[in-house]
Formats: sequence, structure tokens, C-alpha cells
Amino acid sequence: MASVFLIVMRIKMRRHRVFLLCTVGLCVISFLHYYKALHYVSLLRELSAPYPNIKSFIMVTGFFWKERDMPLSSTFSDDGPAPVIRPSDPRAWDSRAVEQQPNPELNVDKDLRVPWGKLDVAKQKEGDASQDLEVKERELNLKEEEHNIPPKPWYHGDPDEKRVVVEKKIPPTPTLPDPIESLGDLHLRHFKLVDDQSPYFVHTKAGALCFRQGTELAVPKDSLGMGVATAANRRILELQEAVNPIKAGTKKGKRLVKCVCRPGWHGPYCGVPTMVYHSTLPTKERLMPREVPRRVINAINVNHEFDLLHVRFHELAQAVDLFLVCESNFTAYGERRPLRFLNLLLNGTYDFVRHKILYVFLDHFPEGGRQDGWIADDYLRTFLTRDGISRIDGLQPDDVFIINDADEIPAQEGILFLKLFDGWTEPFAIHMRKSLYGFFWKQLGSLEVVSGCTVGMLATVYDNDGIKLRRREYYTMPGFRKYENDTGHILVQWSIGSPFHFAGWHCSWCFTPEGIRLKLISAQNGDFPRWGDYEDKRDLNYIRDLIRTGGWFDGSLMEYPPTDPKEHMYAPKYLLNNYDRYRYLLANQYVKEGKVAGG
Repeated sequence: MASVFLIVMRIKMRRHRVFLLCTVGLCVISFLHYYKALHYVSLLRELSAPYPNIKSFIMVTGFFWKERDMPLSSTFSDDGPAPVIRPSDPRAWDSRAVEQQPNPELNVDKDLRVPWGKLDVAKQKEGDASQDLEVKERELNLKEEEHNIPPKPWYHGDPDEKRVVVEKKIPPTPTLPDPIESLGDLHLRHFKLVDDQSPYFVHTKAGALCFRQGTELAVPKDSLGMGVATAANRRILELQEAVNPIKAGTKKGKRLVKCVCRPGWHGPYCGVPTMVYHSTLPTKERLMPREVPRRVINAINVNHEFDLLHVRFHELAQAVDLFLVCESNFTAYGERRPLRFLNLLLNGTYDFVRHKILYVFLDHFPEGGRQDGWIADDYLRTFLTRDGISRIDGLQPDDVFIINDADEIPAQEGILFLKLFDGWTEPFAIHMRKSLYGFFWKQLGSLEVVSGCTVGMLATVYDNDGIKLRRREYYTMPGFRKYENDTGHILVQWSIGSPFHFAGWHCSWCFTPEGIRLKLISAQNGDFPRWGDYEDKRDLNYIRDLIRTGGWFDGSLMEYPPTDPKEHMYAPKYLLNNYDRYRYLLANQYVKEGKVAGG
């Protein structure tokens, strides 16, 4: 009996022990979730990171007696919580604050009226908080200077060896008034799309229709003796083949006239670029030039990728009819930031393309975006698309809509093809050349991103939501079948380019070391690990060493194929034509002389 009693007691003790362990585990899990909800920092991520530091534990202990001030979730927090989404219907705005502009030119020199009724309340907050990000960056720089200690060398090897490093010198930005005060109704104005009247095609004397850019030009014989060949005295070169009248069954003397294509161009009209010729487009045999070109809208969100934005404008100015550029006074992390693009827009930096820019201003941070960074990341594209599309007048269902990240630059040739030809299917993706820190660190393969469709498909299938377009799930959306039935088109996704024939460039983390550090501290709270939370990762010498070696923040080193600046699609033409200005993007400044990046 005693032995039976002992066995029963042991079983009960085990049960109590299991119950106790489960209770403790639930308490720990509940604490972690509660801690994350309040501080937006994952304790497990901090403790398991490859570079733990004592600050992680200080933050945990500080949780019990110190509250941290959280950034405002909206510019107008006095009125209540920020809305989850802004209305895309222009009728939702105060009609007294905006007048439709018949001329797409934006005139900001005149005295603009303030569109918000309560902007005076927000100005005080904006004046105190708009420079938070810049102050944080200056504090990081002062830490290295306050002890008057020379910085550690960022290179390895003999310290006496002389190295010449050309850093990009950014000219000081002239002091301007707060852009918020100069914004006026700029973010509410409409843009009227008009047809592109440029002569992209030309008829030859023999009746052939040829694409100018893709067709070989010939110089008249009387100009050869003069030794001068100008654009004015050139003509389209025709290839005339005599057809055997017996075999062809045609009248004697009838000839088949073709265009002579330049290298990189294909098709009977010399209008199909190599990146489309080698693509997965299933309807290549049914392509026909349009009588009236489509209008192309390119939408991008911008933070501080101003050099890449400048390159985009030069690369696509001929092919794109309207650039939708969205800027927010919040970082992806939810902290206030200055409106730097607006500043550049107002001071004349983009005057060469200003007549094609529609400014979209996101004045609030989405609810829940601080806890889950992907909410903020998705919302940026949703707001950009819906607000921008609602302010475009004259849209046609077959116009083209393309949405990119700021570090994704499509090639002009592929966009011109979409603009000038009928017969391609939708939606379409773009194969882009991948690189890191600069075009000198070329990564293997390509980045394939679903980037565009017609305006009709965007409205019917994607509900004017850019983030839905970026995903590959159009066939599961409610409007999919309706759009197919209404248009008679079979929706088949295809990609411009291939892993061996790039149709654009994706340059990730392509900044100066200071720009990379700014991206680290303003990154969203969702793409873990968030390297900006680690002080050693923000060190400029450490960042320079990453650029030199091509390494990543976790200490890994990737394999890079050899690169040559002379290779096809190495970088956009505007970069190569302005090599000295953009040297930091085109050549590795931190590598030993004579050693080629990727070699």
C-alpha cells in the first residue's frame, strides 16, 4: 500500500510540475508581447542578435520605471486618431482650397493659399519636430569628435600606405523657409494628361513604317563628298528585297520594303528592343504600332534617394508623361522628417522635368505602422496610387501605370515599347540588374518585380491600390474575371527582359556612407533585424568598410561576378555621361588601386 501511495503522489507531483512550467511559460510569452507592444522592440531579437550589447538590458530594466515618448501618429493629433486611409475621391477635399489648373506647369512663385483649416496649429509642432532626424544624425557625428581622437582607419593593411579617396562633396543647401509654409495647394492640384505628339515613327518613300530610334540612318550620296553628316540630311535606310514573282504570286516588279534595324532593335518596324525580344511575352507576333501613343504614368515614393531620382528623370523623361512623386513628413519608422524633395522642387533643382511632376504629400503616419513596419510600407504605395490617380484628368483605360521603388530604375527602351505598341498582355514585370552600394557590386541573377499594367486594369482589378499590383495575385481578385470579360483580353503576366537581358537597374543601399546611415536610422520596424538599432552598425568607418568589401551587416560576404563599366547595362546612360559627379556610384572608392570590384 505504501508503494502505491508513493506512486500516486509522484504522478500528482509531476502533474503539478507540468502545470507550473506551462504557467511560467505563458507568463513569459505574455510579458514579451506586452513589452513589444509598448516599446516596439523585439526582446528576443535583441538578445539573439549576433551583436548583442548592454543597451538591450538597460532598455528592459528601464521599462519598469520610465515611459518613452512616442512620436505623433498624425500631424493633427488634437482631432483624434489618424485615419487608416485617406479619401481618394477629390470631392472629399474642401473645394475652396483647390482650383483645377488647366496648365500642368506648377507656379509656386505666387502667394498660395493654405489648404488646411488647422495648419496654424500644426506649424508649431512641425517647427519643433521637422528637424528631429537631422539632429539625430548630427549627434552621431559629434560623438566621434568630442574627444578629439583621430578616427580609426577604414581600410586594412599598412597604415603608412597612401591612398587617395574621392568622397562625393555635397554642396550646402541654401537656407529656405519651411517647405510646409510654401506647400500651399501644391499637393491638391490636378494634372491634365495630353496626347504625345512626338514623331516616333516615320514613313519611308517606299511606304515602310519605321521607328526612328531603332532604325539605321543613311547619309545621301551628295553629302558624303562634303564629309559632313548631320541629322537634317539623313534619311531612313530601306532594305528592298526583290520577290520572285513566280513563287510569290505577285505582279512583276513589286518589292517588299523593310526597315534596317540598328543593333539592339528588332521586328518589322525596328521598334522591339532586345529586352522585349528576349522576354516571355507570348504575343510577339501580334504587335502593332499605335497611331496615338499611350500616356505613361510612373509613380514612386521618395525619401532621400535624390541622386537616383535625378537619374530616373533623365532616363525616362522621353518615355514618361507624368511622374507621381510621393513624399511624407514621417520616416518609415514613424519619426518626423523634413520635406527635402519639396525643398528641391521649389528651389529649381528639377525645373528640367517639373512640367511632368505631380507632387503627392502624405501628412500622416498609418495606424499600426509603428508596431508593424509592413503596414507603413504597404500604405505608402496605397496612398501614392489612390491620391495620385484621383488628381489626373484625361486618363484613358489603356494608359500605362508603372509603380517603382526609388532604387528601381526601368530602362527607357522598354517603357517606350509599352507606350508605342499594341498587342502586349498585362500585368508586366521588369527584370532588373541587381547591385549593392553602387553599380560596381553586381549581384547574381536579376530582380523581377511586377511593376505595371493599364489604368483600366489598375482600377477594375487592383482597386487603384499600388501594393496589390506589386503582388502576384491578380487572378484571385474579385475584378479579375470581370475585366477579362469586359475587355476581351486574356490576362497573362509577362516580364520585360530576362536574367540575361536586363530591362532596368535595382541599386540597393546606393548612397554615400552618410546616406546609408540615414537609411539605417529611418528604416521601418518590420524588416528585421533592424540594423539601425545597433550603434556599431551606424559607424561611418564600419559602413565604408562594407562598401569596400561588399559585405552585409550580419558579417557575411556575398559572391559577385566580375564587372566592367563598359559592359552593356552597367548603369543608366546619364550616370555614365556624368561620371565625375556620380563617381561614388560607379566605382568603388574604398578599394585598393588596381583591384577591380567583383573581380
